[in-house]
Amino acid sequence: MDRYRPIYHFTAPSNWMNDPNGPFQWKGEYHLFYQHNPAAPEWGDIHWGHAKSADLVNWTHLPAALSPSRELGEHHCFSGCSVVSGGEVTLFYTSIGEGDRNPVAGAQQWMARGKDLRNWRKAEHNPVLTSDLHGDMNVTEWRDPYVWKEQDGWRMLLGGTEGGSGCGMIYQSDDLEHWTFRGILYRGEESIWECPHLFRFGDQAVLFYSPSGPVRYISGTIRNDRLTDIVHRGTADYGGWEGYYASTGFVDEADRRILLGWVPEGSRGSRFPEAMDWAGALALPRIVDLKPSGVLSMAPIPEIEALRGECCRFTDLAIGQAPVHTGVRLTAFECVAEAGRRAGGEWIISLFVSECGRESTDVRLCPADNTITIDRSRSSLFPGVHISPVQGKLPAGANDDPIKVRIFADQSIIEVFVDDETCLTARVYPSLPDSSGIALHADSEMTIAKLEIWEMKAAAFAAESN
Repeated sequence: MDRYRPIYHFTAPSNWMNDPNGPFQWKGEYHLFYQHNPAAPEWGDIHWGHAKSADLVNWTHLPAALSPSRELGEHHCFSGCSVVSGGEVTLFYTSIGEGDRNPVAGAQQWMARGKDLRNWRKAEHNPVLTSDLHGDMNVTEWRDPYVWKEQDGWRMLLGGTEGGSGCGMIYQSDDLEHWTFRGILYRGEESIWECPHLFRFGDQAVLFYSPSGPVRYISGTIRNDRLTDIVHRGTADYGGWEGYYASTGFVDEADRRILLGWVPEGSRGSRFPEAMDWAGALALPRIVDLKPSGVLSMAPIPEIEALRGECCRFTDLAIGQAPVHTGVRLTAFECVAEAGRRAGGEWIISLFVSECGRESTDVRLCPADNTITIDRSRSSLFPGVHISPVQGKLPAGANDDPIKVRIFADQSIIEVFVDDETCLTARVYPSLPDSSGIALHADSEMTIAKLEIWEMKAAAFAAESN
């Protein structure tokens, strides 16, 4: 068994994967596409991988949905979305070639259609959008279409850079084939926007984007194809390239807004000593809701709890400067901890602790500084592995409100949720074979009101039978 390969997070059968693309649910079945190199565990020759699921936990791998049409000058099928309409599914994606068709200045937007969800026909009139739509406006890094329906027709959102700023560009169509440019939905302060997408909550809208760093969101109102009346700007996940990037979302048949994101593999570094035939994973699907303050609440889908195994429970656990070892040794688990905000100073949950103590990854909560950190400084003895911290802000709360932390560890992935609002994801690669302990300590004496550690079983991943 590959000790670093996740057992309950989605991965491709082998080789490279990155961004999730075009998820949807149709007739009770979930479908997921993703950026995929079927030939090697490194980026290149980008196809659209495809999988289906009844519960977003257990998956059946399907044949690749899209492959580059090299006879038409296409070398990569970059990210995009799906639209379910009229008894068929339409895939929109960014088509990339070489020379004048490069991703910086020559991207095109293509479409493909399918009814049986196995065979996809690229439109003969591709490309359906080119940069000529922008007139004199110089838009670069133009990619990642996201389509939804308004009362007066279809809208498409694309990321790009214009005038040195990352932007979300918006387009309109009556038939999904002929598009007009409506302008800039919103201009950011960053230099690039990738994978823009949005959720609607009644009259409110939340716009997500990936600015070559932690995924961000903006909540406000869309009026006349502009995002206005901004209520809040937030971070969907503080992981960025170290743990969470290129999010996308969809609304399922239960009207749940579900967020997906890519867990990159770059934290291995360039000198990783163990060969692996895979790279990249997906974070756990998250249910997203909008609070009146404009802040998002985010929590893992409850279906993931079906993988829980044996549980070890503690109540009113006293901890101090000396580590308190739980006696639990696992590399795939869920940990839930609750403590009062005034219970003490910084408290630490140490994961993947080695018997000798030389390796551990510490989740540090510091209410005084309003921070939560995945401290990777001692996570691995391998040279070149990334050990920089991933840090976020603790959600606001009254002094008498407890802090609830949920940690999902899966071989080399750590996802942290605090009060269903702050999310952090990171990769870690322990080198020692016994780095599997779980311990707690604090900088002063305090009490952990509740601690639960659940063993997590493996999700089912299978190939479709003929």
